Amino acid sequence: MEPSEIIKVLPGFGGFDFPYEKADVVFVGVPLDLTSSYRSGYRFAPAKIREASANLETFVTSIGIDVFEALNISDLGDIVVTQTDIVTTGQKIEKIVRKIRRDGKFPFLLGGEHTLTVFSTVAFDDVFIVQLDAHRDLREEYLGDKICHATVMRRILDRVPAEKVIQLGVRSWSKEEEEWLRKTRIRAYTSEDISTNLDGVMREIRDLIGSESVYLTIDLDVLDPAFAPAVATPEPSGLSTAEILKIVRKIAEMKLVGVDVVELVPQYDNGNTAFVAARIIYEILAVLGSKK
Repeated sequence: MEPSEIIKVLPGFGGFDFPYEKADVVFVGVPLDLTSSYRSGYRFAPAKIREASANLETFVTSIGIDVFEALNISDLGDIVVTQTDIVTTGQKIEKIVRKIRRDGKFPFLLGGEHTLTVFSTVAFDDVFIVQLDAHRDLREEYLGDKICHATVMRRILDRVPAEKVIQLGVRSWSKEEEEWLRKTRIRAYTSEDISTNLDGVMREIRDLIGSESVYLTIDLDVLDPAFAPAVATPEPSGLSTAEILKIVRKIAEMKLVGVDVVELVPQYDNGNTAFVAARIIYEILAVLGSKK
């Protein structure tokens, strides 16, 4: 990596920092904090998720393995973000994710606002994009911006076929989005769909994706605010922690090629949302480690 692109942060995820050259999974913090329409402060999230991760057990009981015994994990630190220029920052995100992939490693991004996913997914060809989110993020523009946290999936759909996008846990969208969706087929499952038939929903998704590659983007507001209050735009009637852990384990069993976790705003937290984020990440890592 270019030194000018990364700020080294120690300790790394889980308090460990394995050499990049031998790593299986590579964490990168993306403290993008530019387009918030309500709560801002995403730039502090990567550090808080790392802090929480260092205070959780690394033995994941649901899988029965220790993450750091099963995987070699490196944390590059945070990307240097130009908060006034989202395009320049986006190019940097894409470049770093491409390099991680080119080196045969698994990129795991810690956000940061959800806008980072517009750029990170450019580094992946012919993948399913699975979005865990309260909101559909399908506006053409929002508050005058075509690239922002409310237009993430619309910008992704500018280049990814609609049949390659799956939305889980959604429960809030605008009339504009509803009208646009009448002309565009996107498979979506609401939080109510999941709470009433989680196993059935996951079977459908597994059958749809099959052996194809998956990029998973997790907006923490997919969780009910009772479980994750420190998000940019809380939305009631969301998933429980138990539900999201089961979902991410099922998705990680597929051909998962990249993940981001976004939208934590730490100053609204007493620590519980950061710990939920770290727990979600450990569950995914455990499944990845079980495949080795």
